[in-house]
Amino acid sequence: MSNTVRSTLGRWLRRHSLTLVATLGGAAGVAIAVGKYGPSASPPAAVASATIAAPAEMPRDTVVDTVQIALVLDTSSSMDGLINQARSHLWKMVDDMGKITRVVDGKTRGVKIELALFEYGNDTLSQQSGYIRQVMPFSTDLDQVSEKLEALFTNGGSEFAGQAIQTAVTSLAWSNDPAALRFVFIAGNESFDQGPIAASAAMELAAGKDIAVQLIHCGSDDQSWTAAAVLAKSDLTNIDQNKVAQHIPAPQDAEILQLGSELNRTYVAYGAQGQASVARQAAADMSSAKMSAKVAIERSQMKAKRAYKNENWDIVDAVDKDARWLEKAKDTDLPADMQGKSLEEKQAFVAQKAAERAALKAKIAKLEAERQAFIDAEKAKLGTADAPSLESEMMKSTKKAAAKKGYKF
Repeated sequence: MSNTVRSTLGRWLRRHSLTLVATLGGAAGVAIAVGKYGPSASPPAAVASATIAAPAEMPRDTVVDTVQIALVLDTSSSMDGLINQARSHLWKMVDDMGKITRVVDGKTRGVKIELALFEYGNDTLSQQSGYIRQVMPFSTDLDQVSEKLEALFTNGGSEFAGQAIQTAVTSLAWSNDPAALRFVFIAGNESFDQGPIAASAAMELAAGKDIAVQLIHCGSDDQSWTAAAVLAKSDLTNIDQNKVAQHIPAPQDAEILQLGSELNRTYVAYGAQGQASVARQAAADMSSAKMSAKVAIERSQMKAKRAYKNENWDIVDAVDKDARWLEKAKDTDLPADMQGKSLEEKQAFVAQKAAERAALKAKIAKLEAERQAFIDAEKAKLGTADAPSLESEMMKSTKKAAAKKGYKF
């Protein structure tokens, strides 16, 4: 895409409709916009944006710490807003969590984000389970988390919050590493005192495994949630589940979406589930774009971060994790165009894809810094601030718990 086309596209999208991108999906929306609104005779005026210089970093440690998050969502009737917030805030939440670092022996150690998902309070779930279901265990596959969130629906029921916490604490494979960060985030709107497990018992069980429990009440103050938060030794947070996050269009939006789409072409699927994972990646792009331009942009930015790793189906990430992966891989597990090639040819192909991905990520990182500077300036000019949301309240409690173990953002 030429600079003129990209500049014109950015102007049109900012003025008229990033909704086109949000309706058709990142790549499709950009393609339609370019075809319909080609280069104009007069290019738009340049938009000044701040260039953020990257601070000098300590050497990166090859070891990563673990952050485990069990997200427990009330899916009873009237909780559609909460589910939508979880869907729309997923990428921003993971992006922010991925910024956690810890200095160990003079090296900066990053983190691996593992997410698990539970629903509770839905009448379609079994009474024997307490109307609680583990939707998925801990996973680093963020596209699969998106897929599972997309499939959730609400239905009236009994919300046994204490039992839901107990189920998350006892049924998941929690890390035994003392330095790991372990969280249960539970969100709901009915009384916390329902069901057979008292709040005190649930919090005691979680504390015994060094699991921080954060309560997010969808509504105004509720004494039962306040009392449970005291037992959890955490701050009760209240959110308006139906509040939609404000989107401030920025000059960098269109290019970030374009580069986020181009990232997909650097993935090389392998194994029995490879093609299904490619389809899942595209579906997550599309569902994010349908939610809003803001969500689509945040997904594109998150895909350029360390937290978005797919070594379980992508050869580039697999080789990044294990330099000898290609030597050990079965030829039949590789895509057809790599089968029968020499090891050197395979390595060269993967190295080329890795270089393309690194270049795209670097471009997105630069644009993201410029975009954030623009948005911060606009918010200061307008005197606006984001309303409390599922994502923002989760981050507050995360930062407190992380600081206690020497982590920084």
